[in-house]
Amino acid sequence: MSAFVQLPHLPLRCKAVLYGEKYADKLKKPLELRQIESIIVPDNPFVDKRLAGHADLSVLHAGGERILLAPYLKGSELALQLESLGAALTFPPIRQREVYPDDAQLNLCVIGRRVFCNMNTVPACIVDYLTNSCDLRFQRCRQGYSRCAVCIVDARSLITADRGIADAGEALGMHVLRITPGSVVLDGFPYGFIGGASFRISEKELAFTGRLDNHPDCIRILSFLREREIEPLFLTQEPIFDIGSAIPLLES
Repeated sequence: MSAFVQLPHLPLRCKAVLYGEKYADKLKKPLELRQIESIIVPDNPFVDKRLAGHADLSVLHAGGERILLAPYLKGSELALQLESLGAALTFPPIRQREVYPDDAQLNLCVIGRRVFCNMNTVPACIVDYLTNSCDLRFQRCRQGYSRCAVCIVDARSLITADRGIADAGEALGMHVLRITPGSVVLDGFPYGFIGGASFRISEKELAFTGRLDNHPDCIRILSFLREREIEPLFLTQEPIFDIGSAIPLLES
């Protein structure tokens, strides 16, 4: 039996993962080989075309069946699919645009019961929902794209190149690996973020979109994972690339 992942981004054993349609050609097959279903997010027409396929600009998983979707997804095939699975969908009344921060209103990083985000980019309606309906607590940082900036290793450990998020995590007593910015491919940009290129698929496995061989912190990243008994899995043989995060949605 499958159920919604209770702790966002930390599935016991992932059975279905949600990500942008742009990346299905590369990721669907390797995920199927691990008995993981792909749930596809259609492109967001209101953000920069280069980022339209990034799920973390359109979807926010708040834990269990609680999922926030960007307004363009109301009535969509994705919304109907999620509702058929038993999701409790919320469509916050936000207006997304190509320019930052109007594209980043759903790009929040939930780790355990904490939400890392730039409070200046998050609409009050989302803060109220996550605080009052989901019992989550906010941790301030300056990074507006906090979800894609963080590789969530476990409920107490993260990897990031963002100094503000690293400082915030350490202030909470978390284990933080600070890495060098760059060396993550993002088409149309100088580089992407490691959080947008990695996601947990089980209690002991962390998937990367591609290889870490050319990353200057490869050895440090692998060592950090090994210390936490987390096995890295490389879904493709390409250099690691940013897909705007993937959201483990169902677990068993």
